[in-house]
Amino acid sequence: MEACEYSQGHLVSGFVELTKENIDKLAELVGCELCSAGIELYSDGDLKVHKELPAFQFEDKFVNFKVKVELVTLKIHDQYFIGDNWGKLLSYSNYVLNPVEFVFVANEMTVHSELTRSEKFTRYKNAAKVCQLIKQVANDVTASEDYLIIFGQSLSVNFAIDETALTHDIDPESLEELLSRDPHKEAKTGLVREALVTFLKNIDKAKRFTYLLTHFNAFATQLLASYEQYVNNYSFDKVRREHQEKKTEYICKINKVFDDVATKTFAIPAGVWLAASKIEEGGFGSLIFYKNIVFVLIVFVLAVIVCLNLLGQFSSLSAIKNEYTPLFERLKKEKGIDEAEVTIYLNDLKDRDGIVWWKLSASMFVAIIMFIIVIALVCGATS
Repeated sequence: MEACEYSQGHLVSGFVELTKENIDKLAELVGCELCSAGIELYSDGDLKVHKELPAFQFEDKFVNFKVKVELVTLKIHDQYFIGDNWGKLLSYSNYVLNPVEFVFVANEMTVHSELTRSEKFTRYKNAAKVCQLIKQVANDVTASEDYLIIFGQSLSVNFAIDETALTHDIDPESLEELLSRDPHKEAKTGLVREALVTFLKNIDKAKRFTYLLTHFNAFATQLLASYEQYVNNYSFDKVRREHQEKKTEYICKINKVFDDVATKTFAIPAGVWLAASKIEEGGFGSLIFYKNIVFVLIVFVLAVIVCLNLLGQFSSLSAIKNEYTPLFERLKKEKGIDEAEVTIYLNDLKDRDGIVWWKLSASMFVAIIMFIIVIALVCGATS
């Protein structure tokens, strides 16, 4: 466009060659409300006639004429923006959150899009990605379209920015990847909220998002460092919890060794009570004597069965010990493991193992003593 000049409102006027191709293009712009329908035809610098688009049709008599047209310098659509400068577009928070596909800047006479991939347009698109990330972790949205972040204190962020936000490179990929992965999703959301509140709480509300974009790389580095620290702590806590669960599992196994035969040991005192109540005095060779012998044999069989069960539990106890001892000894040597804590776990298991061993031994001793008592009772009744 030749001899551009600005008129009142959001319009710019100038001259173009009067050709059929230009008239068709102007008619298309009128249909999109990007150009005034009224045009002026000039020849040798003098105004000749006024015409209206799209009714006007090109004729050969208009060769070498020029057309004075008025183009719209401010037009915002879901897919495109036409304006004097970037600042006008960026002042609309909705078009920062939901970026348009084409930007025409009148002051630069330049079209920015995915096809041109200008530096500013790339940063504009990346700013929109940062908006989506903040929207993802925001606790709420206020009536004025401020996104509310709450972590200890509330922080409101409005997505309207100024042109200085597009003077710095913005790389949101690391943050996008962080939030898109499922592990620790809730924890990561909390970390982002905490980082945003810490990073922006002392910045004026109107400048917060611009400040975040101009210092985004520093923010992302700080956030990723916090997440790495969280993962390290989480991994340590997880390993520690697994060790505690393993310790509890083995303690249950050790206790079960005695619990499995505890009820069977009651057969011995029951047998002794039965024998004591049935044994009668009688001489050697008498019927009563043989009945007493039968009671002794019954108690003997019970004692043998109980002792065999108890002996089997000693083997089970030994097998469990052989299972957990090398496991915890190996854990002590692993990198990042608290050796002292694992040693405490191992000692606890050994103490529990010792207690159960003595319970089994005491049960066998009691069984033998009970059998001896029955024999003594029978001998006393026979004499």
